Amino acid sequence: VDYAILMTTRYMSERTAGSNSKTSVLTALKACVPSIIVSGMGLFAATFGVAVYSDIDIIGSMCMLMARGAVVSMLMVIFILPALLLLCDKLICKTTLGMTELIINWNRRSLINEK
Repeated sequence: VDYAILMTTRYMSERTAGSNSKTSVLTALKACVPSIIVSGMGLFAATFGVAVYSDIDIIGSMCMLMARGAVVSMLMVIFILPALLLLCDKLICKTTLGMTELIINWNRRSLINEK
């Protein structure tokens, strides 16, 4: 969940700054992927290590489950979330408080700059 919050927050800050959806997603990916990978692999290594060395079956099973979950979560945020952000961009802009006004202002500024 924290990985998704990191990526989505960066995406939203780029969108509110005036970038289009594709540029916002690419910027969010470039900025967030290193942090997501380091965090995900750190959690995986810790929980996998405990699973391997634990003599208590339930502890080993729970840690192995957490290790797999960390990897799955990391991969989903890196590969699936950006596609969902692009796919649902119009819905996100319409349902986010204040985004519609920002988009109207960006369009006005771009029309003025083109003249």
